[in-house]
Amino acid sequence: MDFILATDDMNDYLNIHRTDKLLTITLNRPDSRNALTLDMLSSLAKEVETAATADLVILQGEGSAFCGGFDVTLLKKSTAMIDDLIAALSQACRAMRRCPATVLVDVQGAAVAGGCALAVSADIVVARHGAQFGYPVHKLGISPAVTIPTLLPALGGAARALLMSGQLQSAESLYKMGLVHHLLEPTSSIEDMTSALLNRGSHASKMTKMWLNELEGVMQDNRFDGPVEGSKGLQFHQP
Repeated sequence: MDFILATDDMNDYLNIHRTDKLLTITLNRPDSRNALTLDMLSSLAKEVETAATADLVILQGEGSAFCGGFDVTLLKKSTAMIDDLIAALSQACRAMRRCPATVLVDVQGAAVAGGCALAVSADIVVARHGAQFGYPVHKLGISPAVTIPTLLPALGGAARALLMSGQLQSAESLYKMGLVHHLLEPTSSIEDMTSALLNRGSHASKMTKMWLNELEGVMQDNRFDGPVEGSKGLQFHQP
């Protein structure tokens, strides 16, 4: 059965599909490269936090790009909104990492800035050939520090260069570095991968993630709250 959140305008941009053990969340603003709003991030966090019965959560984006980051048009109207967007992004990333179910992200085109932060918060990162990842946000006055709690465990020492360079990296290069786990052609299906993940032992897989999170300190709020607090007061610079 399909469930599409459509109770108000913001929910037009987040499509939800539920089956017995699978929750699929699709960012649905293809005309704006799935640019993130406060409501989208809040709804994403809520959906993941309440996915108690799912064994697998898939996050994907409609259109040519997975996600191009924050909706810059909102920041042009109110530069003060940057603090709220960073806090909401942190909550969504935290929810994905802490979700008992395995979270898989499927990236095509680009995962930029906040989109990259969401991607690296997944347990399994699938990328299509030609996709690009990165945080080209310094010139906008935005710090990508909010992604550090999930990027650093995934990429180790190379995370510093990715965060500080402000440059985009190809899916191919990040596959070699281990941040991208599966590199597929743009038209390839992930159905076999999904089936294999759903046919694992549910309890064992959730216990495995629980202990990974325990050892990584994922359940410690200060790991996520610190970068949010440290980012407050940033001034958005219009491009």
